[in-house]
Amino acid sequence: MSTSPPEFNVTGIDYAERRHLRYTGPIIDFHAHVMVTRPGDPPTGPPTGKGPGATIEQADAMLDVGQDFGVMQTLTMCPPDDVAPLRERFGHRLEFNAMINKRTANESDDEAFRNLERFLELGVKVVKLWSAPRGRERGLFIDAPWRIEALKRARSAGVRLVMVHVADPDTWFRTVYADAAKFGTKPEQYVGLERMMQLFPDLIWIGAHMAGDSEHPDHLQALLEGYPHFYIDTSATKWQVREVSPRAEAHRTLITRFPDRFLFGTDLVTRHHLTREHYVSRYWCQRTLWESDWVGPSPIADGDYTASEGGPTTPILRGIHLPDDVVEMVYYRNAQRLLNLPTV
Repeated sequence: MSTSPPEFNVTGIDYAERRHLRYTGPIIDFHAHVMVTRPGDPPTGPPTGKGPGATIEQADAMLDVGQDFGVMQTLTMCPPDDVAPLRERFGHRLEFNAMINKRTANESDDEAFRNLERFLELGVKVVKLWSAPRGRERGLFIDAPWRIEALKRARSAGVRLVMVHVADPDTWFRTVYADAAKFGTKPEQYVGLERMMQLFPDLIWIGAHMAGDSEHPDHLQALLEGYPHFYIDTSATKWQVREVSPRAEAHRTLITRFPDRFLFGTDLVTRHHLTREHYVSRYWCQRTLWESDWVGPSPIADGDYTASEGGPTTPILRGIHLPDDVVEMVYYRNAQRLLNLPTV
């Protein structure tokens, strides 16, 4: 009886083959979710943050694999209760990013502010505004009044970096978000972002997941040109492999034009039952995409990809082969500067 290949390696590739990965310096992963996990956590989505069987074994596994790929430091999002055990175990290998969120639309502003205060007391360097269209039902608009107030409080406490998740893949706006009256169009997602960057020109803004629009490098260029305090991270591996690869030359030109404004990230999430190879697959694909000229079917299963008749069953991963000096900036120097970390 045949079995399906694992999602992290549907092509049977040998991840130990890394001769095409030419960069040998340190890397900072600017976008990840290293958390304490538990047996009762859902297979997808964030861990529950509560329940028996808490362990940092997955965090150990992920960061160990990351170190094998050159990742020496990681900026993570996690519940405030996770910060102390993770910091005790990993020390300077982790920096922390505080989610300014609400669990429900009816949750009070004060509850969100109390959560923020906990993070600020723990010394976070970054705050995160998760504002995907599917969060509208919870009132998670990027420019909601309570978020404006939260940013003012974070700024007063010394935080200068704000990560934002706006929009989602184009394909989702044809499927998941087809109801534009409910979710808005993709261009509409950026109205609030630009308003916030205008309200807080003294803060550094980081657009997660290629600012949510790797399908349109011309739009990314306009944002970078219009807002000198705007940066972009490379996270969300399947998404970037699928959408950057067919636009490889445009993205190479864009990043080379703004080499000090991009940050390496994976969006890896620790989950209780993941294997090491899951983490390996994401680091391998991220590095392959940005620094190499490797071309071939992506080894990662991608449910958002529609294969053409007779075409490959996964997207083609086409490395954009950034120049050596640009790779160093994207992988390390830019994050090291923003986080004010000692030079490795």
